Amino acid sequence: RSMKRAWYVLRGWPDCTLTTYKDRSSPTPTGVIHLLKCDVKAKPAEDDKYHFQIHHSSHGSRHLFAENSHNMHRWITEITNVVEESSAMGGMEGNLKKRGGIRLHTWQSRWFMLMGSDLCWYEKPTDSFPRGEIILGPQVTAKACEKAVGGEKYVFEIIDEARHDFKRRREFACETSLDRKYWVEQIQKSIASQKKIADDQMKRSTSRSMTRSLEGSDGEGEDSRNEGDEDEEGWNLTKSINNIFRGSDNDMEDVMHFPEPKLGTMQKHSSYLVWQTKYFECKDGELKYWKSQDAYDKKKPESAVIRLSELLKGSPSKNPIDGANILLATDTDKVYSFKCKTEYDAGA
Repeated sequence: RSMKRAWYVLRGWPDCTLTTYKDRSSPTPTGVIHLLKCDVKAKPAEDDKYHFQIHHSSHGSRHLFAENSHNMHRWITEITNVVEESSAMGGMEGNLKKRGGIRLHTWQSRWFMLMGSDLCWYEKPTDSFPRGEIILGPQVTAKACEKAVGGEKYVFEIIDEARHDFKRRREFACETSLDRKYWVEQIQKSIASQKKIADDQMKRSTSRSMTRSLEGSDGEGEDSRNEGDEDEEGWNLTKSINNIFRGSDNDMEDVMHFPEPKLGTMQKHSSYLVWQTKYFECKDGELKYWKSQDAYDKKKPESAVIRLSELLKGSPSKNPIDGANILLATDTDKVYSFKCKTEYDAGA
């Protein structure tokens, strides 16, 4: 049996993956093992290597080797914990059909995974990276279709009010009425969870705005932060965005105020469902990021620009599962996920 040494990263909910890299310094993954509904067990040792197996009824088996018994049993324990967490949190997977092709007119069979706010689909169960995804944000709705659609009897639809193109309404078909009922219920639970996060963040943002409007020392609505309150290293994304809107003592209306530019590194959740480190600048109502600080220093074009005026109500918000994780939802079709070094950096 040929073996190749690699670097593995285990991620819990909502990723629930074991991601493979060529080595520790590689920024791009070479493969992903999705752990939902997997079984992990030790196998007989081979050539002084401690062997364990990750098995899935649809994905097949992956064989991994640790250097000693302690490491093997530790990996088995931690992977098993992630598998159990993914089931407890309501993760789902299975075959569905989706309307695809040109203008979404043909039915295509795909392997689907629902993890948290992400509904992703793959060409086949063994694929590492998704062909597409829908972010189940606050402006998304899901319901069963009353009539057959395109020859399929058990169809449900997902409508994203944030989109204004032909993908605003997507249709998916199940094999049975019970399957459809279960998928719709789980998707609706995910949407409800995101709406609660947005509502809670909106309430906190409103409370902070009212507090700031009453704290001006001379009636001018000055910022009550003391000099030297900035973080010693890095910066706080939630604080920077919320400071764009400040309460006015005179009429209690929000007025635009752009804080000092902020620079620093954070991790961004990519379309590969992995975290990648980027270099960010928050300036003049825009959040920009580059591949690296070197790219920024050399004045290379930014990778993307997020206009903070396009954020939905309740955004940004903190992920209740991981306090260092920040969610940004825009009024277009984008939802971004960023991770700071600590929970304090994300929401102090």
